[in-house]
Amino acid sequence: MKISHLLVAFVALALSCSTIARENTQVYKNEIRAVVESFRLAIINKDKATFKLLFYSDKIPWIPVFSDEMVAEQRKTKADFPRSVDFGQFGPPENMISDKEKQEEKMSDIKIETDGYLASVHFKYSDHRNGVKKAFGTEAWDYLQSTQENHK
Repeated sequence: MKISHLLVAFVALALSCSTIARENTQVYKNEIRAVVESFRLAIINKDKATFKLLFYSDKIPWIPVFSDEMVAEQRKTKADFPRSVDFGQFGPPENMISDKEKQEEKMSDIKIETDGYLASVHFKYSDHRNGVKKAFGTEAWDYLQSTQENHK
C-alpha cells in the first residue's frame, strides 16, 4: 500500500515538473522571438548599436551558405556568385547595415528549440534592399542565453 502511495506522489511530482518545464520553455521561446524581432527592427531602423549587441563577438565569422536555388538565381547575372561568404572579412556585423539603402530581412516559419540556456533558431528569410529581394533561403542561429545577459 505504501509503495502505491509513493508511486502516485512520484507521478504527480513528475507531471507538475513537466508542466513547469513546458511553461518555462515557452517563456524562453518568447524571449528568443523578441531577440529575432530586435534583429529585424535594428536592420530596418539602421540601429547599429542594438544590432551589434545581438552578436557574441565581432571576431566570430558570420558565414552564409547559399542554397542551390539562390546560387542559380544569382549566377544568372553574376557568373561567379559564391556558394558561401565569410562576412567576417567585412568587419563587425553592424557593417552589414547600409547607411544609405533601405534594408529589411523578412522572416517566416520560425522554429525555436531551447532548454533556456542554449537555443537553435531556424527560419526562412529574404533580404531586401530598396524593395528588391537580394538574397533568400534558410537561416540558422545559435543562441546562448548567458551571452546576452553579459551584454546588458
